[in-house]
Amino acid sequence: MADSRLFGGDGELSSLLQTFSQANHIYLRGFDTSGRPLTPFSGTSDEEAVLKGLIPDETFRLLTASFSDGGVEDCIEEETNQPYVRLTGLALKGADGRILIVFAMAGILSDELTEVDTVPACLRQTDTASFESTLLLLRDFFRLYLKQDSENDTLSTRLRETEATGGRLEDELRRNETMTEILKLLEAEGDFVKVADDILETAGSFLAVSNAFLLRLSPDRMSVDMISEWHDQGASPLIRDFQSVDVSTLPFLTERPYTVSSDSVMPKAFRDFFSACHMNAGIFLPLSINGSVGMYLGFTVSGSERHWGVEEIRFCDDVRRVVSTVLVKRVTKNSLASSYAALDAILENAGSGISVYDTASHTFLYSNSRFQHMFSDLADRTAVEEMLAERRDGSGDIPEYYAENSSRFYTISFASIRWVDGREVSMATFSDITDLKNYQKTVEEQANTDFLTGLANRLRFELDFTDQIRSAVRSAENGTLLYLDLDDFRAINDGLGHHVGDALLKEAAEALKVICGSRAKAYRLGGDEFAVVIPAKAHDYSEKIIELIQKRFSQPWSLSSTEYYCTMCMGVVEFPRDGTRSELVLQRADLSLRIAKGRGKGIIEYYSESQPQSLTKRLDIERAMRSAVERGCSEFLVYYQPLIDVTKPDRPCCGAEALVRWRSSELGFVYPNEFIPVAESLGLIVPIGEHVLIEACTRCKYWNDFGHPEYKIHVNLSIVQLLQKDIVSTIRNAMMTSGIRPENLTLEVTESLAAKDMDAMIDVLKQIKALGVRLALDDFGTGYSSLSRLRDMPMDVIKIDKSFVDNVGEDVFSNAFVKTVSDLADTIDMDVVVEGVEAEKQEAALENMKVNIIQGYYFDKPLTQEDFEAKYVD
Repeated sequence: MADSRLFGGDGELSSLLQTFSQANHIYLRGFDTSGRPLTPFSGTSDEEAVLKGLIPDETFRLLTASFSDGGVEDCIEEETNQPYVRLTGLALKGADGRILIVFAMAGILSDELTEVDTVPACLRQTDTASFESTLLLLRDFFRLYLKQDSENDTLSTRLRETEATGGRLEDELRRNETMTEILKLLEAEGDFVKVADDILETAGSFLAVSNAFLLRLSPDRMSVDMISEWHDQGASPLIRDFQSVDVSTLPFLTERPYTVSSDSVMPKAFRDFFSACHMNAGIFLPLSINGSVGMYLGFTVSGSERHWGVEEIRFCDDVRRVVSTVLVKRVTKNSLASSYAALDAILENAGSGISVYDTASHTFLYSNSRFQHMFSDLADRTAVEEMLAERRDGSGDIPEYYAENSSRFYTISFASIRWVDGREVSMATFSDITDLKNYQKTVEEQANTDFLTGLANRLRFELDFTDQIRSAVRSAENGTLLYLDLDDFRAINDGLGHHVGDALLKEAAEALKVICGSRAKAYRLGGDEFAVVIPAKAHDYSEKIIELIQKRFSQPWSLSSTEYYCTMCMGVVEFPRDGTRSELVLQRADLSLRIAKGRGKGIIEYYSESQPQSLTKRLDIERAMRSAVERGCSEFLVYYQPLIDVTKPDRPCCGAEALVRWRSSELGFVYPNEFIPVAESLGLIVPIGEHVLIEACTRCKYWNDFGHPEYKIHVNLSIVQLLQKDIVSTIRNAMMTSGIRPENLTLEVTESLAAKDMDAMIDVLKQIKALGVRLALDDFGTGYSSLSRLRDMPMDVIKIDKSFVDNVGEDVFSNAFVKTVSDLADTIDMDVVVEGVEAEKQEAALENMKVNIIQGYYFDKPLTQEDFEAKYVD
């Protein structure tokens, strides 16, 4: 979905796209992934009508639908009915991988036209090379265009690590911008109080204080009056209480500056004053007129703690100078000499480079020493002065200016002000952002480099691999992808220590880098997985590179002065022969690698269409499941199978067991026995399970509130969930979110938990039990539990597995097992639930076995929420 801050509202992007399209002889339009237009067509209505005849709307819809959130593809070419008509989609994505907008770029290729082709004269024409260059230019442009939006979030985290560099520069930029606004008020019209009001508002808002004010001493210097004040919306004004105030009651009226932070140790006079005025911190500065203090400038904070920083104190002192200058100018009736001296003093201490240019006479009137130091190089000085002279209107800030000889970066802000002699001039303020730029560059390099091995990382691989596939398609030649995984790396890492494992990864990376040379490029994708991309132009060297890699990994590695063997398996895929989408090619490489790993060590497997479909299906499930979880688990639905209370007349429904089902947007309905083992192996059962738990608790609370306070909900917890350190807080959160009564929630745990550390599992179960919920032991009789351990487990319910119910009433062992467990449960005050009841004879056989609850297809199958509530709630 397009971000309205970037693609809507003011029409600037549409105008920019029009200009870009005309300059490069192509056509552009932005769509969302469903094919809905987001920007106007970058051409005339006549051109749009003709182009629609060449490219139907359905083609645009197919193009935009080819992209998906989280995919690595950012450029996809769609076939058209005419060879000379080129259509390519460019997807712009946010930092979270979600698509913001898809731009469809169309071009009429003059070098593909034949003598029989007729193209209307109103259409622009380009050629293949220009179209490709324009596509790359458009992609790079929008990366920069989007960069500003994501840069704040990215840098805010990174810059905290280097606060002295990034934070200081950012604060300095804001401070300079504010001071520029204040400096504009030097020549403002109106009386002194009006100008002072504006200065206090600008300074007080920037400092985020409660009150900013000016106090004036009376002629006899015995009292003070507040003549100007600004206060924050949440703060109370002080001006009414500060009229004809006795000087002796204000401890800061000593002609000295005071900076009082919330944690400052204050004399009693200050403590009493701050308490009476409900202040927590303050800055008080005397203002001199012709050598005599006549006013005081104050900034105070109420209702919160404040510790004044050095730069804040300097800023307040700069504001004092401006106010003093305005006051002196009024007193001296705008004396030119005194005004210039005051202005020079302020600009010299502004902390930024400042240059003043008269646009009328084309002359430079002033530059402070900071500006002269910034551009001490003559060539840089000449270049920047020529640039300033060309900007006759004196408007439009420059976010990045590069001084070539000194290799420094600056931001330049422009303001039109009135000079001391009354003429309109342009003032340029320069802030050095070189350190910030260098930091950004370092962050970008780190973002694309694996910190351990120095190889390019997965992020860089995804970008490079997409470009390599596109290049191979254009050249009609095949490139090669090698997907490597080290054999027995975990044994080395765990057995010899992580430092040895890291050393092995570094050695392997260096070996791959040497083997690849300049013909190929190696990447570390994560863990012990590596990739090597051999471009189409180096395809003839593919077998040689594969041979060298296999040979090197068959030799020992020297680690900690000892030689160890660690081979590798490899999956080999050629592109575009085996796929034109990077995601598909990588999936097939992974498939080949898994087959190789399954056949032994040091195996190389080349992809072919005949490879096992079951493994392909698992990979499809993994990919679709990851995508579904990233989108919030909404594809995972909760079904409800009724629980029947057989201890009561008419055998009423007393609740339900919550069962997860998956209706995938990519694969359709996936059976639980297919996706649950995959979810557990990938750890995705944790977010899926939390989603099911919250949904089930929420529905049960609804049933309880609307006529069925006795209904309980049973929810399964997998071993993977129980092993999570935050499982107790996860359950507590679900209960708080839904508002369910604890006694109406039963959590079912499988008997196989005994295969883990039983004592640790019992401790976790006791913590869960302390929340007030009920615990059920599921699949009883099929796992590892013994009757002796059952006594130690904090269980409320025993749930007998279906395998013992299938033959109940016919098989002596099944009858004896169910009756024995029921008698035992009755003795130790546990309820018994029997699942899998599918026939009347099974139900009849259970009548005299002290069973409390029955569930199964005999009563009802698992139902959707709507069906369950229509049948058992409404």
